[in-house]
Formats: sequence, structure tokens, C-alpha cells
Amino acid sequence: MSEQLNALDRQSDESGVAESIGSFAVKFDAGASSRSKVLYANGRMQVKVQVVVAGLDRDGNVVAVSDEVMESIRLIHYDSGKTLRNGWRASAEQGRFTLALAHNPNAMEDEDDGNEDASDQRRVRTFWVSSENVETIQIGASIKFADTVIRSNGTTLSSRHDSSISIEAILPVTYAIEQFRWEDVWYDGGFRNQRIYKYYLGLYPHSQQVKLVDWIAEGPVKNVVFAFGNKVEAWNAAFQAGILLRPDREVFNVSLPYAETSGSTPDSISFIHREKDYEVRVNDRVGELTVVQVLSPVARDQLPADRSEVFRFTALDQFGTEHKLAIRTDFKERSFRLERG
Repeated sequence: MSEQLNALDRQSDESGVAESIGSFAVKFDAGASSRSKVLYANGRMQVKVQVVVAGLDRDGNVVAVSDEVMESIRLIHYDSGKTLRNGWRASAEQGRFTLALAHNPNAMEDEDDGNEDASDQRRVRTFWVSSENVETIQIGASIKFADTVIRSNGTTLSSRHDSSISIEAILPVTYAIEQFRWEDVWYDGGFRNQRIYKYYLGLYPHSQQVKLVDWIAEGPVKNVVFAFGNKVEAWNAAFQAGILLRPDREVFNVSLPYAETSGSTPDSISFIHREKDYEVRVNDRVGELTVVQVLSPVARDQLPADRSEVFRFTALDQFGTEHKLAIRTDFKERSFRLERG
């Protein structure tokens, strides 16, 4: 009697445990039917790819596979069966430039693709795929189960599964300098002829906005003072500066020099150098970057400075594509001109 009970216990323990892979599918979304998508081959733009897996127990019932099995999943080149390479990358982390909405952090939880009876047993592994090469590839997946690597390209004799999606990586778009909008707007000033301007940098090809979301420059990771002049020869602007702001900044504090005089006779007159503080609201246009220009007729009581070389930087658009640009400073004309970098 005890032997029969032990046998029943063993059968009960084994039921519900995956003994084989029942379904193994590669999709763009767990419930999506689309089999192809396009992205820019800039190494940043990502497409969400999901692998949906369910197991079968000894009785043929659909059951969930283990965490260990799910962690073994890799995306592969469908033709060769090798993991993604040659400029293609599959990451578990979602970047800033994706074709999909932000992914649910419970990526390996249940998802529904229309099969109500089995949906609670299917598990999903999510990847974010990018490419640096211009080409079209077919992507499958591999999974390790019971010491066997099973591929979704139909080559595993003991467990045949055939599922893939196609991604076309196309050449990133290059825009003429005329398609960038470079607009200067007066912001504040009037105190002793001090002036503050904001320059807005946007991208509007064919009158349609492509949002600019960040920039890259050599060296600094924060705001860049790309132009600085003190005691320069310019009408009513002995002090000048230009600052490119990080897109996550909302307010920028800046101070401008001015001088107060004391004394009543020519021999007794002296100058007291002071600073007036300003709070500038920046990045107040969606999809445009902000440059702040400050000017004062009075210089700081410091050594002369003339740092007005061409400033080269790279703007990033909403798709992660780089646009090499430059700002040319002219202190005499009190201006910044946008150029191709």
C-alpha cells in the first residue's frame, strides 16, 4: 500500500513539470501578428523582440518552463543559428530610442496571444535589438532545455520549431543645414543694458518636426560654455558668453557684470564691480535644444579673454541618429551662426 502511495506522490510531483518545449515563438510583441519592422542602422534605435515559450508535461499538458530555461534564451541569425553579431545587438535593457512604448518590467510574466487555455502557462523574454549595419536579417531564437540547445530555425531534430521575424536596418537620414531651425529670441535684460537671448535649435525637414533630444561634445558631460569673451571689442558688449544647455535642465542661473561709480571729483572716482543674477528658463520648446547668450556692456574685473573658436558638437534626434553641427561665434557682431560640423 505504501509503495502505491509513493508512486502516486511521484506522479503528482512530475505532473506540471515541463518535460519538453511545446511552443517556441519569436515575435515583435507577444500578441502581435507583424513579422517585419524597420529601424535606422545607427546603433541606438531599438526594436522590441519577444520570445514566447511554453512547455509540455508528461501528460501533454501545457506548463510553464523554469526561470533557468528562460534565462538561457538568445536571439540568433535565423540562417546561421549563431547569436546576433556583426553590428547587431540584443540587449535586455531598453534604451532611449525605441519603436515601442516602455516595456512592462514584468517581462517574463504571462502574456496573451489569443490562446486562452494556455496563456497562463506561456512565458515571455524581451530583448531590444539594434544594428549598426545597413541590411535586412531574419531573427530567430535559441533556448537550452534538458542539456539540448533548441533553435527556432527548424534545425533541432529532437524538437522542431520554426519561428522568426525580419528587421530591416536602413541608412540614417542626413539633413541639409537649411532644414535645421536656428532662432534667437530676446529673453531678459534692460538692467544697465545687459541682455540675455535664447537660441533654439530644431529640425524641421519638409515642415515636419524631427525632435532633437540630446547632444554630444568632447569633454564635458554637463552644460558647455562654448564661447567666452571679456574685455572684447564689441559695441555695448564687452562681456559675452554662449552656453549650450543639457536637455534635462529647466532653469539656468547666470550672472552678468556691471559697475557702480563712487566719488565726486575726477581724482576720486572709482569703480566697484558687481554681478547681477538672472534665472533663465530653458528647454521650454519640445524637441528643440537651447543655447543661452549673455551680453553686458561692462566687462568683469578680470584678465581679457577671447574664446570664440568654432564649437563642434553632435545633436541626437528622436531616433538616435547623429547630426554633426557647429556654432561659429562672432563677438564683434554679437552673434552665433549654425553650420554643418
